[in-house]
Amino acid sequence: MADWRRFERGEGDEREFWQIRQEGIRCFLSWGREGGRPTGSTTVALDEQHARTHTEKKIRERLRKGFVEVPGPPAPAGDPDALVVDTIADAQTKPAFGLARPQYLPVDGFADVVCHANVWPDAPHGSFHHYLVLSDGGRRAVGFNVRESSHCADLVAAFLETIVTRRDLAFDGRSHHKIALARPVGPFSHALVCSPALGGAAAAYPAIRYRVATAFPIHDCEIGDADTEGFVDARIRGHGALPYSDWAREPRPVVDLRFDVQGPRAVRDRTFKVYPRFRLDDLLRDLADAAPGSWLELRGFRGAVRRLTPTDLPGAGALDRFLFEGV
Repeated sequence: MADWRRFERGEGDEREFWQIRQEGIRCFLSWGREGGRPTGSTTVALDEQHARTHTEKKIRERLRKGFVEVPGPPAPAGDPDALVVDTIADAQTKPAFGLARPQYLPVDGFADVVCHANVWPDAPHGSFHHYLVLSDGGRRAVGFNVRESSHCADLVAAFLETIVTRRDLAFDGRSHHKIALARPVGPFSHALVCSPALGGAAAAYPAIRYRVATAFPIHDCEIGDADTEGFVDARIRGHGALPYSDWAREPRPVVDLRFDVQGPRAVRDRTFKVYPRFRLDDLLRDLADAAPGSWLELRGFRGAVRRLTPTDLPGAGALDRFLFEGV
């Protein structure tokens, strides 16, 4: 985990700062004026080499603008003795705003599993159940949310049967694991277990930031079998991201596209990227009227690639089979 690299320019009240830190495929930025409230952002690259290239490019830009590098603050290390439940509850307790300390209660039948029901009768769409599967004496956890509108104790119990036995996967050094559930959870056949860095569940709590992972049930077609961390991040956070706290959702299959469509509505992107389904439908309409030589490639969740051209467009049924079944 790299420390921040910090750059400054100007003097006194006009002094500006800009700092950057790379962690795996993520580049964290923070900037502002000395004494003011900083602004921040995070960029997710395809892989660590792209992240390093992005970091160095941003640094060169700042140097050209007159910034000078100065010693930066260390990367957040966290508190090795901080307990997950206490840290989250302490941070969410705000008496001045009428927010009482959340109560995490044991879940019947599962040791080291607790749940806080954040249910608002007047706001059902904002109500949810937050579960924590604890380990290491409560110093780390795998967490997941379930919306109140789709919460079912029996489905949660079925999900926990798998997660409590596989909780250590989230901390084995890999970014994620797609695993088959011991038994179906409603319509879901698999689970996605995300590392703390990918899940980002405790980003708001520096003391436990790297010790809270995330897991949730998925349809098989929603995460590619050989997905990289960058692609999974795009699927769970990008445009059209999985609403993974909704356990009654319809499947949202993988839609990875690259294309070169020529003609009146020319568009090109020759690197596979994650897209929402409606973008595929738009491109298919454009491809039908495109110039010869145009093409679109669709990659399914099993890794198979299907190439489409203006003279070879599939019917809706064949396309759905590819997206939902990978064949």
